[in-house]
Amino acid sequence: MFRALDWNALGREAVQLLGEYLRIDTTNPPGNEDRATTFLSRILSEEGIDCQVHESAPGRSNLYARLEGDGSKRAVVLLSHSDVVPADRRYWSVDPFGGEVRDGYIWGRGALDMKNLGIAELVVFLALHRNRFPLKRDVIFLVTADEEAGGSAGARWITRNRPELVSDAEFLINESGKGRLENGRAVYSIDITEKSPCWVRLVARGEPGHGSRPKPHSAVNRLIRALSAIMTYTPPIKVTDAAERYFEGIAHLQKDGYRKRFANIRESVRDRRFLTDLLRNQHHAAILRNTISITMLQGSDKINIIPQAATAELDCRLLPGEEPGDFVQELKQVVGDDGIEIETILNFGNSSSPFASPVVEAVREVVSRHHERAEVVPNILSGFTDSHYFRELGIHCYGFMPFLLIDEELRRIHGNDERISVENMERGPRILYEVIEKLCG
Repeated sequence: MFRALDWNALGREAVQLLGEYLRIDTTNPPGNEDRATTFLSRILSEEGIDCQVHESAPGRSNLYARLEGDGSKRAVVLLSHSDVVPADRRYWSVDPFGGEVRDGYIWGRGALDMKNLGIAELVVFLALHRNRFPLKRDVIFLVTADEEAGGSAGARWITRNRPELVSDAEFLINESGKGRLENGRAVYSIDITEKSPCWVRLVARGEPGHGSRPKPHSAVNRLIRALSAIMTYTPPIKVTDAAERYFEGIAHLQKDGYRKRFANIRESVRDRRFLTDLLRNQHHAAILRNTISITMLQGSDKINIIPQAATAELDCRLLPGEEPGDFVQELKQVVGDDGIEIETILNFGNSSSPFASPVVEAVREVVSRHHERAEVVPNILSGFTDSHYFRELGIHCYGFMPFLLIDEELRRIHGNDERISVENMERGPRILYEVIEKLCG
């Protein structure tokens, strides 16, 4: 029988479960996501919910469960990933895998990326089951491995090997879209698309030798000259359709002088002064051009040896619609040295999901009930998630996390002392539940 839920108790349960989840070390590499699926499958089994565990590699697995509706509408997927990036314990004030609750926060690697949403989705899934909510859509709970390394053992494996698990889904809710406070107003962003990775490796070669006899055209010197050219290169501004929708969507939140400019961003970026001011915002800069970050370097293993080869790895992110092959050719022209090899490590395309959507309308209605002043705006993620694999199957994917976060907290993602407030973990599952209730009722 459908009944009112005790959200105080469910909030406490969410906090407890997140602490337990954070204590499971799923650092990728190597991942060891079997530990997470064992934890989650035990909880589902104790609730009488059937689930499936799909092994993609030794020690790596993905979890799938489904609550059936009446079939009158297509399914919705609650997606999360169980792996986390490494944490250097030397720079943390707490054990990154301790799941400690202190000073009103839950601390640990994955507290924001993204075991928090995984637990919020789990609590929503459990509440729907316990309450026997009359669903018009099936609700799928899917937890994948390997997102932090590109998803080969996770979302890619699922969509390539078991696409029938989600092929009937219309919508998918995933990580990244977040809430923030702006001038007393709760602003929730919903990711409708994201930039694509084009990770590349530069390889320079030259004559090896003893370090006491410098060689002007050594592999290291050639690589440094190539990287210097890349560092001085600024990719051109490109206003994509997705960027245009983003700026139109947030135009009404700007100061008077900027509202019209944001609403007509294609024309506005022609104004050099306006563009200079706009690009001071790192997010705006990232969604208006392809970006290049030099992240890894390797030369000799010994100080007195001039190596035969030197390498650099670049984290490049491409705007929606950009062709990786064209971008690599652009890099080759920038480098201007045919002796520098450029190898592609990882790349894939991406598409967008419509902002005019029942998911967005459900979020807008729910957050307006929870906040006196609330806004829902479209967003382009400058990074990438697993959503692109499911967009390839025709599923409309949205990044939405039902948490209000401040910049100081966001800076801890992939950084030190990652944490989320107890208040967020108590409130977030209720917001997400009400969104699913609206979407599936």
